[in-house]
Amino acid sequence: MAHEKSHIPKEELIELYINQKLSMEKISKIYNCSRTKVTNRLKDYNIPIRSLTEARKSTFERELGFSLTAEMIMEKINKGLLAYQVAEYFGVSSKTIRRILKDSGIKLSNLESHLKLKNSRASRERWKDKDSPQNKKQIARLKEANKRKAEEAHLRYETAHLKSYKEYKRACARIVDKLYGTDRPDGMEYDHKYSVHDGYINGVPAPILSHPFNLRLITAFENNSKGNNSIITLEELYQGTGQPWDHTIKEIKKFTKTCEYCGKEFRQRNKNHKFCNRKCSGNWQYHNKYKNKTNS
Repeated sequence: MAHEKSHIPKEELIELYINQKLSMEKISKIYNCSRTKVTNRLKDYNIPIRSLTEARKSTFERELGFSLTAEMIMEKINKGLLAYQVAEYFGVSSKTIRRILKDSGIKLSNLESHLKLKNSRASRERWKDKDSPQNKKQIARLKEANKRKAEEAHLRYETAHLKSYKEYKRACARIVDKLYGTDRPDGMEYDHKYSVHDGYINGVPAPILSHPFNLRLITAFENNSKGNNSIITLEELYQGTGQPWDHTIKEIKKFTKTCEYCGKEFRQRNKNHKFCNRKCSGNWQYHNKYKNKTNS
């Protein structure tokens, strides 16, 4: 055991861990041993082991090259710099600046000088400077986020006809709102010449169904009277939108099932459905449940 301890001398361990503030991982690499062995030697030599917060602070100071104190930060703030400017000056994040001040009992928002600068014209003008690095980064982040959202929305619209009718109907409505906005003249609504119902049944993608060619502005009464009927054919829809019919249309798998009461085939919306309508369901329950209980 003594031979193992001498592999990492106490004096060298104190120099590396306490004075140079190296991590256990780096010390283990220097002596070509495991991190556990370094931990055990620290305990054997009664050297206090740093907490996670202290370890992170030591790493930060070693990478920075000096110990950043609250006095150094306050010196810059008193000269008129804002928190983000102090962070840029020292090459750290604004979160680090706030943490160091908080550890010293200084709350940045309570500083009178900081509040005056925060609400000053100079603070507001920095966002108007289009050539500032911070403004350019913010604009780039917003453009990237908007591009990602637009791609996700377009994918949802393109595949909505392969999902539920409710989602397909919502996608068609959102495309209309994107084209013409949400404001409508009083009592007027946008109607699909080739109806949403028929579009879903025939697998028409939502962007094609909500093409301006297929939309018209009519009264709410006319729209309700029309119902799910279409006033143009599917072929006319694809010709008017300029889309190739054979390539864009996508079939929907229609699962049919035989009604357990009347024997009629119906389109199955749910795998647990057994009857074509509520009437057949009620009749089946009457004949197979209630009538049997009465007879017994």
